[in-house]
Amino acid sequence: MPSDPQPARARRKDAALNRERLVQAAREVFAGQGLGATLEDIAQHAGVGIGTVYRNFASKEEIVDTLYRETLDAILVGMRSSLEIEDPWKALVTFFELTAEAQARDRGLCEVLLGHGGFGLDANVTGEIVAALTVLFDKARAAGVIRGDASATDVWPIFAMLYTLYGVCEQNPDLWRRYLALLLDGLRAGDRPALPGPPLDIAAMRSLLATAG
Repeated sequence: MPSDPQPARARRKDAALNRERLVQAAREVFAGQGLGATLEDIAQHAGVGIGTVYRNFASKEEIVDTLYRETLDAILVGMRSSLEIEDPWKALVTFFELTAEAQARDRGLCEVLLGHGGFGLDANVTGEIVAALTVLFDKARAAGVIRGDASATDVWPIFAMLYTLYGVCEQNPDLWRRYLALLLDGLRAGDRPALPGPPLDIAAMRSLLATAG
C-alpha cells in the first residue's frame, strides 16, 4: 500500500514554520541586542531548542546573511530612489535620514553596515553602495549644494558616529536626529576652509570596516 503523504506534508509544514519562527526571532534579537547575540538567545526567543536552530542554520553567519541580504537590497533601492528627488540637497538628506532611521531601529543592521563583530558587507555590496552614493554626491556637487571636498566614502564615518547615539537616551530616543542635522550642515556648500586630509578611498574604507568593532 502507498504510504500516507499527509504526515510528510505535516512535517514539511512544521519545518517551514520553525524556520520562519527562527528568522523572526533572530530579526528581533539582533535588532535589540546587536550581532553579539548568540544562537542560544535566538532559540530562547523563538521558544525552541538549540537543536532546532542547527537543523535550520549551520551557523550564526548564515542567519545574519539570510536576514540582512534583503534589507541591504532595500537600502540600495532606497538610495537609487533618492536620486529621483528633484532637489539634490533634499535627495541627500532623505538618504541619510531614512538610512539612519533604519539603523536606529535595528542595531544588527547598523553593525553589518559598519563591519562590527567580524560581520560586514561583501565587496560586491560595498561597491554597489559606493557607486550609488557617488552618483548622489555628484548630483549634489554639480548643483553646488554640497562642499566640493566631501566624498561618498565619508558616509561610513558619519554613520559610525551616529551609531554611538542610537538608543542611548531613553528620554530622547531620537537624539541622533539632532547630531545628524549638525553633521549634514557640515556637508553643505559654503565659505569654509578645506577639510584636513583626503577622504578614504574604497580600499582604505574596506580595510577600516574589516577592522571595526
